[in-house]
Amino acid sequence: MRPHPRSMTVLLCALVLCVGTAAAQADISLGQTDSLARAGATDVVVFNVVKVRPLDGGDVATCRVFGRAIRAERGKRFRPRQSVRLTVPCATQGADASDATPKWVDREALQRSAHGRAFLGGDGGLIAYELYDLN
Repeated sequence: MRPHPRSMTVLLCALVLCVGTAAAQADISLGQTDSLARAGATDVVVFNVVKVRPLDGGDVATCRVFGRAIRAERGKRFRPRQSVRLTVPCATQGADASDATPKWVDREALQRSAHGRAFLGGDGGLIAYELYDLN
């Protein structure tokens, strides 16, 4: 006995809708995870970027960021004018870098940036990093 073509169409449509809904929920949860990590940061510091030095020679690397604190938005680890030293995952544009955690920062943009905001965990480790203009 063969199923009716219309019932097969309905079944396939339902399956596609379920898969699409699951994918949308996965995307939302990834964004929520990032937001929750930032919300859980014990220290958030805004600083002037003084120097960026790639530690590895590859397209996907680690960059050492040196700066001077402007303000602490959260926590007591940083005070204005205090030295800031961070290790940031970085990559060149077009690099075959994974979107997996830790998320990397565009190396050229990092080197051009004048300001940054770092979200740090209780151990002082980097949770997230943003480049932005204070003006």
